[in-house]
Amino acid sequence: MGISQFRITVDETPENIIFLIENKYDIKKYSEKIYFISGNVAEIYSNEDYDKNLTESKDGWLYYNTNMDFFPINNEITGTSEKELAENIKSFFDSLGLKSEIISEED
Repeated sequence: MGISQFRITVDETPENIIFLIENKYDIKKYSEKIYFISGNVAEIYSNEDYDKNLTESKDGWLYYNTNMDFFPINNEITGTSEKELAENIKSFFDSLGLKSEIISEED
């Protein structure tokens, strides 16, 4: 089983997130907020509910600074490979000491 589309929410600014992932992944900019990453279209944008004071709460991920929404565009991408990508990106952020969370539905 796997996931088909997913969101990663990160407690860091969109600009810094883009800078960090440009150095780790093959990423191509399409427009101000839209990027191509590993067979996905990814929208990277500020969370309108961002609240620094609430990021340490039980559901703090709801208030992290940035949302990254991933949508597969390559027919060869499987739910399993999407799950691996999501976990890989989250592990990358974790290794940098950034708080992040994967939000998705399992197939």
